[in-house]
Amino acid sequence: MQAKSAEWYTAVALRNMFALFFFMALWLLPVSGMAAELEGQWYWQAEAGTEWQPFDFPHTPPLDNHDDKVWLKTTLPDMLPKDASLLMQSRDQAFEVWVGDECIYRYGELRPAFMAYGQRWHIVNLPEGSAGQDLRIHAYSPSDHNLGYFGKIWLDSDVDQVLRIFRQDIPYLMNIPLAAFLLVLMLIYAGSPAAPKRLYKSFIAFMSAFLVWMVCATNSRQYLFDAPLFWRFFMQLSEYLLPLLANIVIFQVVDRKGKWLMRWTVLAYALLLVGVLAAEFMGFNGMSRGLVLFYILLPLLELVALYAIVRSVHYGNMYAKAVSVPLVFMAGAGTIDGLSMYRHWYVMEGYILPYTTLSLCVFAAFIVRNQIKRERMLMTREKGLKQEVTQAIEKATTDNLTKCYNRNKLEVVLATEILQHKNEEEPFSLVMMDIDFFKRINDNYGHEVGDVVLAGFAQTIRQNIKRKDLFVRWGGEEFLILFRHCTGEEAMMIAERLRSKVEETPLYDGRIHITSSLGVASWHGAEDSEAKLLKRVDEALYMAKRTGRNRVCREPKNNMHWFKNLYSDDETE
Repeated sequence: MQAKSAEWYTAVALRNMFALFFFMALWLLPVSGMAAELEGQWYWQAEAGTEWQPFDFPHTPPLDNHDDKVWLKTTLPDMLPKDASLLMQSRDQAFEVWVGDECIYRYGELRPAFMAYGQRWHIVNLPEGSAGQDLRIHAYSPSDHNLGYFGKIWLDSDVDQVLRIFRQDIPYLMNIPLAAFLLVLMLIYAGSPAAPKRLYKSFIAFMSAFLVWMVCATNSRQYLFDAPLFWRFFMQLSEYLLPLLANIVIFQVVDRKGKWLMRWTVLAYALLLVGVLAAEFMGFNGMSRGLVLFYILLPLLELVALYAIVRSVHYGNMYAKAVSVPLVFMAGAGTIDGLSMYRHWYVMEGYILPYTTLSLCVFAAFIVRNQIKRERMLMTREKGLKQEVTQAIEKATTDNLTKCYNRNKLEVVLATEILQHKNEEEPFSLVMMDIDFFKRINDNYGHEVGDVVLAGFAQTIRQNIKRKDLFVRWGGEEFLILFRHCTGEEAMMIAERLRSKVEETPLYDGRIHITSSLGVASWHGAEDSEAKLLKRVDEALYMAKRTGRNRVCREPKNNMHWFKNLYSDDETE
């Protein structure tokens, strides 16, 4: 996996900063007109004709659990802005808006519907002459905690109402790019061989659900796709999925006993999800009704998860320490959102949960940092293994005394050269050399001095050939050099130069002078073979030794039988 450049990360950061400043400017942009929250005294009645009773708007009226309809009433201000309209939000409610005796807006049929009515913003235009008249809302909902709840209702012009919707999306529009960046970052690093696969998969699934939830929670989504049931279904589905997937992430990082606890929390969330989905598709509005139990279980189960994390941190689990940050922030924010949006204990515009995206960065940064450390450790280990393999190969193919290659290396390289130049003539040549009268050195000075002479001879040759030339100790005091892309004539010139260098170079502190005999042979083409080539170069060396030593002889191209006449049984060395 290739690491992203610093320029790439800088560019991404600058784009996110630009988007952040843009949305902050939009947030601070003043709204014109007579923007006001529709306050005043509100009243409610369960059925038309019954007595109107006051209640604390925008909280829900004190209805009985069996009630599924309610009337709400207030009085419009005596002065209204130009093109006056009401901005209101409904959750799983069908409702009508009346001004005086006229119904000016209707959403839904005021009766049960499959999957209820979703969540949606409504801009209700007020007719001329509405100032000072009674405003009544007739609402229906199968969910008692949603019936009669519209949050804050704003009175303003049409244009400013639309702007207000977009302004309330600032938290989401600021955090969606950050969450998407974290998701992409996790996807990139998840492909590394050093990545903890299960942890990454769990975290990627959680981030995907979190992104879906934030998109569904935006107010302006209906301008992209006006389908309240669609957005409501996926928003509530992601609400149930978020703690389930978050606890699966925690399960991956806690210790053994913590895993036992986390299995029960994951099972509880999974059973709740299955139950509400079954009730939803059976027409019982299960996803909305189940939120009551969901927000009761949320703080309790997350306390269990926090205990498992604290226990793991106590035993030195740094992953658990890192995951505790988003757990505390997100579980706390989710509980507050539930009390506000679904229990209506207090009224709050929007959700707090999107602001916890930064806490996810702590955990993401930790696992990425640990992965980079692990990758560096693996790279160091791999480098060490490569060095060990290289050393082992060199040991298997190198002569310890002279540091030349041995016959194992020659067999491999020679086979490659023959395969590459099989049909060519003289694309490479061999030079075989022998130290003259080396036995006398061993007899006169001893084998230790003989080893010094062998090493010095090899060093002299090595200093006068190219690195690409293969220098091999053939055996004893015999050496062989493979010259790539070298004709016989060129090999003869090189061999003569090497012979002179050996003769001129004193060894063993200048006390010993040696000479060498050299034989030269070249590749003859398709009909030649490795065995024939080695036999010819050996015969050329033998000819140099039989004709006086300290000389270079080349294989003749014709009358090869002449070589055979040089052999005799009284061969010396």
